[in-house]
Order: sequence, then structure tokens, then C-alpha cells
Amino acid sequence: MNINYKKSLKLITLLISALLIASVSAGIVNQMFMNATPINVEGLTLKWVLGGDYIDAGASISEATCLMTGLKGPAGQTRTYQDPVRLNNTGASTVTFNITVQECSGSTINLTSLVVRIYNVTNSASIENLTIWNGAPIGGPWTGFQIPSMNEWKFQWEITWKTNAITSDSATVKLVFDVSS
Repeated sequence: MNINYKKSLKLITLLISALLIASVSAGIVNQMFMNATPINVEGLTLKWVLGGDYIDAGASISEATCLMTGLKGPAGQTRTYQDPVRLNNTGASTVTFNITVQECSGSTINLTSLVVRIYNVTNSASIENLTIWNGAPIGGPWTGFQIPSMNEWKFQWEITWKTNAITSDSATVKLVFDVSS
């Protein structure tokens, strides 16, 4: 058998070229695309609102953070801030969230109790009593709160210091609200 090297070389070159073209074509045919533009910022549907006691409580609001710098109570008695801040659901659907005590620190040895009572301003219903401190850290996490659309809840704070508490005693409480839907 006589092998024609010239024809064989042309055939091999042709086969290699066909393989390259086929592999490049297969890559293009199998390519898929996903575009997402624009991606916008979603506004919060839960919003802090100043309540009726906001001045006494020293309450202020900055975006998703509510700060109260004026809460205090007399030694041996309970001081109640009926309505320092509220949480309003401005959205079109119910919002579910959890509350966790991130911090309860300071002169807690002289603190008898810290209780936050949640009420629905829209229909005056009692929602939950959050005992944050009762001689020891108690609180949370509290899960599955559901604030309906266009409802507003108030957060009433009750502070009780022991009779031996002095004016330099203070406590810090930080609550985290995690929205799940």
C-alpha cells in the first residue's frame, strides 16, 4: 500500500480545523446570559415614629435606628414611659420580625427590672411584654412578631431601680429588630 503523505497531511489539517471550528461553535451555542439592570434600593416599610413621651425619653430617630438618651427612674420605684417611640408598618403587607437583646449592661447590680410592653396603637391591643432584666438578663430572643399593614405599635418602657441605687448608676440596653419578611 502506497501512502500519499501530502494528501494525508491535508486530511489531518482538515480534520483538526473541523474539530476547532466544531468546539468553538459548540461553546457559542451553549452560552447563556443573565442581566439584572437596574438593581434598586428597597425602602424600609417599618419606620420608627416619635411617640407622645419622646421629649421626656430623649428619643430621636435616624433612619432605622431609634435612640433614647433621657430614660431614668427613681431609686426604689418604677418609672413608666408610656409612649416614647412607635414602630409603623407603612407597607402593603404584614411584616414579620424578631427582637433580640444585643446588650444589657452597666449598673445592673442596682437594677430591679426593665420591661418593654408593646401595644398596638391602631386597635389598643396588648402585643407582648418583653422582660429585658429581672435581677438577671432574661430577655429574648422574641420571634415571629407580625405587624399588619398600616398598623403602628408603641413601646412602653418600665424602669425599676433598687432602693440603694444612686444617681451615678446607669444601664445601657440595645435591642435588635431582625425583619424576616
